[in-house]
Amino acid sequence: MDTQLRSQAELINDHLEIIEDELNDFLDFTSIDKVLDSNHQVPIDYIQNIFREFRYLAVYCGEGKRAITKLIQTDQLEQNYVDRVYKGIYYKCVIEYFSPKDEIWTEDSRASYRNKCSIDFRDDPGEIIEQTMKKVEPSFHELREQLDYLDL
Repeated sequence: MDTQLRSQAELINDHLEIIEDELNDFLDFTSIDKVLDSNHQVPIDYIQNIFREFRYLAVYCGEGKRAITKLIQTDQLEQNYVDRVYKGIYYKCVIEYFSPKDEIWTEDSRASYRNKCSIDFRDDPGEIIEQTMKKVEPSFHELREQLDYLDL
């Protein structure tokens, strides 16, 4: 595997690991009741959907990490195999983060101009969830930037 391809794969792997660890920590140590205690106004089904989406993202990032690890350990790689792995990560992780199926949040594409988080929640999810999103968002932006060349 050439040096540039290896370093890109390692960078992608690092960001997937950050996201997976952060989301798993949230899911392991935060309950729906805890979120509702800090924000009584939000509907329980909305918080349940956010937790479900966090679980999906954690699993998808874990799958991507395993696929990248196999790439890194392989000496000879075909570019179309690398692209296939990267496309899977892009669709399952990046697209799912910025445009979740249930539309529980949306991306504000102008957020970077206003120096704020690019995710707009449909309802106020509370501080705990917002802080978790702020922790993982830079890694999702980096993944999107690294995989942008795929012309999807």
